[in-house]
Amino acid sequence: SAESYLLFDPKKYYNRISGFIRLGDGDHVNLGGDSYPDSDFLPRSGDIPPRLNIVNKEGCLIFKVHPAKAGTCIAPLVKDKQIQKIVNWRMKKLQRLRGIFGGPITPLPPKQALSLLREVNGVLAQEAYRAEDSSGRPGGVVAFPDDLDIILVGDLHAKPDNLLVALSQNSFLEELEQERACLVILGDAVHPEGDVPLDEMDSSILIMDLIFKLKLRFPRQVFYIRGNHDSFSDEIAKGGVPQGLLWSNALLKTRGKEYIKEMENFYQQLAYVAYSRHFIACHAAPPTSSPSLEQLINVRGNGKLIRELINNRMRRPNRPSGYTRGDVKRFRKCLKVAKRAPVIVGHTQLSVNDTLWQNVGEIENHHIVYTSDSRWVGLMAQVSDQFYPFRYPAEPVIPIINALPD
Repeated sequence: SAESYLLFDPKKYYNRISGFIRLGDGDHVNLGGDSYPDSDFLPRSGDIPPRLNIVNKEGCLIFKVHPAKAGTCIAPLVKDKQIQKIVNWRMKKLQRLRGIFGGPITPLPPKQALSLLREVNGVLAQEAYRAEDSSGRPGGVVAFPDDLDIILVGDLHAKPDNLLVALSQNSFLEELEQERACLVILGDAVHPEGDVPLDEMDSSILIMDLIFKLKLRFPRQVFYIRGNHDSFSDEIAKGGVPQGLLWSNALLKTRGKEYIKEMENFYQQLAYVAYSRHFIACHAAPPTSSPSLEQLINVRGNGKLIRELINNRMRRPNRPSGYTRGDVKRFRKCLKVAKRAPVIVGHTQLSVNDTLWQNVGEIENHHIVYTSDSRWVGLMAQVSDQFYPFRYPAEPVIPIINALPD
């Protein structure tokens, strides 16, 4: 099969969150001039010819410069050291992820898992960036400082490899380590879907262990927003499989009653909305009931508002209660963000062959990110003041991490 290529700026790529352009067979990009891509992660037009066209034709890159008299020198990375730099850079991240987990990535022993979850619940009881609700507990909203970059991961649905792929790409892990960014997981990390057994719960146990380890390592940088599958409700089912009930039974069998009690506490303490002046995100949908910020902070006990945030979808002929362009607009107004600030949700997979959808429903800056695809790992991340989509090939990285030395 024809090769794909990545186009990126090596001066930026290893230092901060930075993007790239992926050129598959038949793809092309024009750099420079009026058609230059709107991005914050490639060299500015002053650093490249007036118009540079790059085409991937059956695995061969073709460069064309207009006008031809510009006189340009183009050199690929051919030295082993240059090529190996990317590989080594990522392997070091995988090694650090193994260190965060404390060794091979396998489900934790029951006592260790219970101790970990209790520590996480202690962090949530005083979680950063959350105003208190009327009962004095952290409220339903995470309000991030504007100077923090945000990395948004959608529904993972029991795919720990996908989370590890995301953390081992780009400079995402480095940004967390240097406290310059926050990772926000938009709920539904558990319960498998797709062409896998829907009643298998071991991968759900493992991914939550991993998320809890990340939360404890980065208490002010890693956040989990509640989704509709973050519950033991017997109403949670997929394909006729009662996943909520099976989730409870699996934890009871492997971890015991105290662990279930702590997990319920974890669910009850979660926030439902995350935002800064640059974006708004929640699991499923902007609310249709036009709440105030105070109501969002005091969301506990408001069943209707919770259902809107974690269960609703866009309005369709068969879904008259779904949200609309007006609800997206009111959500921005409620949180006093810019009129063009992106509103980003998960929950609704629009097709089985992608992981990200932009301007959904022809609503500008309304995006869906779904990170449980079996081929691509999608996320959205902030670069400067803008959010960009990122797609990485899904890989089984857990065996690689587990083979690394301590």
